[in-house]
Amino acid sequence: MIHLDPDFKTLSTCQRDIALRCLYSLTQHANEQRTSGLTQIHLVHAIGTALLGLDLDVKEAAVDHNSLDGLREEFKDVSEPIRHRLFQLFTLAELILDPLPLKATETLEHAADALGVEDEFIEIAREYSQGAYGIAASDLARKGYMGNPDLVKQGGKLMHVHKPLTDPFELDEDDPELLNQWLALEHCPKGSLGRNIWEYYQGRGFVFTGQQGSVNPSIAQHDWIHLLCDYNTTIEGELEVFSFIGSAIPDIKGFSFLVAIVSLFETGRLESWGGGVLNVDKGHLEIPGMPERVADAIRRGRICNRDVMYGVDYFEYKNIQIADVRSELRIVSKDQEINSPGVWHPDGITSYQREHGNKRYQPPLNTKEFR
Repeated sequence: MIHLDPDFKTLSTCQRDIALRCLYSLTQHANEQRTSGLTQIHLVHAIGTALLGLDLDVKEAAVDHNSLDGLREEFKDVSEPIRHRLFQLFTLAELILDPLPLKATETLEHAADALGVEDEFIEIAREYSQGAYGIAASDLARKGYMGNPDLVKQGGKLMHVHKPLTDPFELDEDDPELLNQWLALEHCPKGSLGRNIWEYYQGRGFVFTGQQGSVNPSIAQHDWIHLLCDYNTTIEGELEVFSFIGSAIPDIKGFSFLVAIVSLFETGRLESWGGGVLNVDKGHLEIPGMPERVADAIRRGRICNRDVMYGVDYFEYKNIQIADVRSELRIVSKDQEINSPGVWHPDGITSYQREHGNKRYQPPLNTKEFR
């Protein structure tokens, strides 16, 4: 299905066509890295159909080395936020190449200049291309969305943490009041957001935050989004949920979530993230259908257009039916033409989670039982 990202609705068909052809021009970097190169082509096509409203195949794109120059004239009167959102798609497309050639950084600098934007993530791309993964990881944490201490403090309040958080992935394993708030979700009405997340934790064997052995509050916060967006708890679902989060956040630095999740679960340039909760597992964007799922998650995030990580107190919605919460937060449905198993689908849970969770609250074992 063809969609148009709300950021790009003011662009003419000609402007969107030029942007997509320029994105396809990046695929010239991948001649010697065919696996990631093919994934890059699939992702660019998915960006075209899900975000730019165009179904243009690479064979039709008439790719040439000078195509980026056309951006300067065509986009000179376009607002900076829209130009910046477009540029981030260029960065995303380049970052999935493995290895990342030095030429990719040069092209990003060229694209940024043509679009008239300044973006700190170019430096992270340069460090990746030089193999300086440790430095890049440090810069990503410092320059990204969660590198702002004031934002981390605000997030702690909305997550009902009873100590000042100084690190976004800080643990809070001795907070009985917070733990009791999570445990009380069992008594929320059937079909409500609160009851849904309680069953989600039970079925997967997750430990509620506020006690020993739980994940940090920031990772617990993203579990609400798994449910609201209906993204499952496999690695593929994590790619979707963090693509949604990074795109939904109005602050341009929200893009750091996409950089992190692609570096973790596609290229392996990031060893761990989320305080060690999420660990490297390469090659998942190469799975057939995943570029389309990521592009659709970006689309849904941009429609939502709010800070879903540190800008929402989900406990305020605990007694509201989950469909009504989605409507309130402008979380639209997935594209029905893509195959994205949800939270309660038989394929929406890992074997480890099945083994350790309460079977009463798990997805059915096969599609015949799935409703």
